[in-house]
Amino acid sequence: MARQKDTFYFDGFRRSADYACQAAKLLSEVMHDFNPGQLRERMDSMHAIEKSADEVRHDMMDELVTAFITPFDRQDISDLALAMDDIMDYMNGAALCLDLFNVQEMRGEAVQIARLTRRCVDEVSKMIDHLPNYKGDPEVMEHANMISDIEDEGDVVYNGGVRRLFHDEENGRTTVTWLRLFDRMESCIDACDHTAKVVRTVVMKSA
Repeated sequence: MARQKDTFYFDGFRRSADYACQAAKLLSEVMHDFNPGQLRERMDSMHAIEKSADEVRHDMMDELVTAFITPFDRQDISDLALAMDDIMDYMNGAALCLDLFNVQEMRGEAVQIARLTRRCVDEVSKMIDHLPNYKGDPEVMEHANMISDIEDEGDVVYNGGVRRLFHDEENGRTTVTWLRLFDRMESCIDACDHTAKVVRTVVMKSA
């Protein structure tokens, strides 16, 4: 019984990570090959991925309410599910902002952050793959630490992008638009880092 319940949660985390990888790939493609005319279609695809991920999270939370045995602390399960949901929400939000703010040209920093986001989400997926053996598999922490390193890289790109906005740009509308977008995109990576922190907590509690 306990093993079946464990599989349910770990499979749910894997499915969430898979959807996050799909979304990160799509966001990276949107930023790298930016075409305002295709944005609505790509937004529909992003929204569909987010909706599928939401269904996984809802199923996990519904199960958690009535579960008697869980693979690790139920609060940590909830925190991890919500942290992974935040990754999806921020990626969807970044794509939405491109349309809301009628962005017509892409900035290099956004492309860089999107690339780092994809790397970060890939590390989250690898970390989740090893999570079922969190008590003895060192790769769980290795991937968690790699996520933090990528988050630091993201901070450097974000700070450089914001500095250039306020030092080089004269168009106030452009500055506000990209400040909001940079904030949303950085939040994607921050959400990955928060996910890694939750996993670290799970590992440390078992030490």
